[in-house]
Amino acid sequence: MKNYNLNIFKKNKVLLFNRDLSCVEQSNGSVWRIGERGLLSFFVLFMFSTTFNVKAQTIFEKVNHTFKTSGYLRTGVGQSEGGETQAHFKMPGAQNKYSLGNQADTYGELEFDYSYYFDKEKSKSLDVIWMSSIYEDFGTDTQMSFNKTEQLYVRANNFLGNGEVIWAGKRFYDRRAEHMLDRQWVNPGQRGWGFGMEKLIQKGTDEDIKFGIWAFQERGKDISFINGAKDHLRAYTADVRYVHLPISETLKMNISLNYSYRAENEIMEYDAKHGFAVISWLDYEKKYITNTTALIFRQGASIPIHHWSGMSEKENPGNDNIVLNDIASSYFLEINNNFLYDDKETFAVNGILSAVMRDYGTKPYEYNSANPTNKAYLKGRDKMLYWLTAGARGMYYLSNNFKLHLELTHEYIKNEQLNVSGNLDKITFTPELSLEKGFYARPVLRPFVTYAFWSDDLKGLIGNTPNGAPFGNNTSGFTYGLQFEIWW
Repeated sequence: MKNYNLNIFKKNKVLLFNRDLSCVEQSNGSVWRIGERGLLSFFVLFMFSTTFNVKAQTIFEKVNHTFKTSGYLRTGVGQSEGGETQAHFKMPGAQNKYSLGNQADTYGELEFDYSYYFDKEKSKSLDVIWMSSIYEDFGTDTQMSFNKTEQLYVRANNFLGNGEVIWAGKRFYDRRAEHMLDRQWVNPGQRGWGFGMEKLIQKGTDEDIKFGIWAFQERGKDISFINGAKDHLRAYTADVRYVHLPISETLKMNISLNYSYRAENEIMEYDAKHGFAVISWLDYEKKYITNTTALIFRQGASIPIHHWSGMSEKENPGNDNIVLNDIASSYFLEINNNFLYDDKETFAVNGILSAVMRDYGTKPYEYNSANPTNKAYLKGRDKMLYWLTAGARGMYYLSNNFKLHLELTHEYIKNEQLNVSGNLDKITFTPELSLEKGFYARPVLRPFVTYAFWSDDLKGLIGNTPNGAPFGNNTSGFTYGLQFEIWW
């Protein structure tokens, strides 16, 4: 097996731990690479044609058939101070980054839903759902990523006559998110193929018991840190939930139990790995206020490679002989709170708090196949990560179509695998044009300015992505641009 020069990893922390792009590429089950911008133009034109005329969301509707569309798109233009590529401001090792004025990319989803009804009352139906997606970073002349099957599944409604829903395929399954961070904190099934049932409780409310089971396999082959062999790792996840259990008129409790299994791989000389997760959250809703408080514990194979995938984490995310995770000994603990006040008349405020503690199960080390018991631990590195963040976004309605946004965020991280710690603060201001009032009203057009500053210890780890953004040698950065965002 080839042993990599340890000095490379000591000198360049980014190469060792900045693996977001590789996660996207490997976890995406079916990605096409296309060179034309025609696909983006198609997305934009189609979304405009279906959004500004609400009726156009239903492409056709007959007695026993309906065909509808839905989607999402964000795109725009942006630059960093001095005219270079717009930078992302993200903590090294953080779950994700704050989104407002901090998304130097284009991302779109286009979904088609077909339904066939078996009776005149439309109480029994079969649905087919297909979604494709596109993604491209700013500042690149390379090709755009096109995932032709972001979702593809069938759904049978009330086939057994008890109001139940049975589904099979690839889908976004009951995801829970902090939208300010553009982050899914519960997302067990994305990128996997599976099946499940929902609406197993029939009380005339949204209280429900549901379950799902998925299989995962990354698109590209993984490389064993033990023997250098290339093969596919496979993982399986089962998720059972009791949701919307009423505690009071305004408070509902939810709980999710998750078991994950990463299969043994004899070619790579990997043993089987197991893991579990327990996740509970409280939803509060009254008049203009919604609030969600969540507690999340994950262990072993139930820790995913990223928040947009349910695939189990790998020992060597860089596909080299540097081991970052001991799956059996690792765990993840998080508490978060997401608050929103929106009177849809005068102002709205969104605030989040998140605290994450992660034990990777091992200090980072270089594996030596000639002497596997002698682990060459990277000097000064340890196994824990702590991430704390608080953010608030205020929105003031000047009219039905014009709003002012101001977002203030603060993050602290202690990443022992990198042997760094420090703070990141971000301020974003945007006057926003929209068709109506509402914090989540879309479409919107927002010119923005963003200023961020961070600790000296984080120099070289923030502000230098995507594609050579210019703040790698700085401790502050200023960006500006124009973003368009739409969903329906």
